[in-house]
Amino acid sequence: MDYSLLVGLEKKNSLLVLGIIDYIRTFTLDKRVESIIKQSGLLGGKGKDPTVVSPERYKQRFIDAMDRYFLTVPDRWERLSKV
Repeated sequence: MDYSLLVGLEKKNSLLVLGIIDYIRTFTLDKRVESIIKQSGLLGGKGKDPTVVSPERYKQRFIDAMDRYFLTVPDRWERLSKV
């Protein structure tokens, strides 16, 4: 399962608004079988990582993607927390 980023501009306050759109579905037996088949390449997946993965792998994939897509920007309080 994948996620998308929604970006908008709130004209009234000139704010940039970001949202993550995601489709969450229970990782049931049918999704587990789908993941195994796609990963094996039996139906043309050529051994690529399946989009449907276990919740643990999905969590890590999501965190890794957010780390790639968004840079950490220090705020004015950042320095105070390190004193």
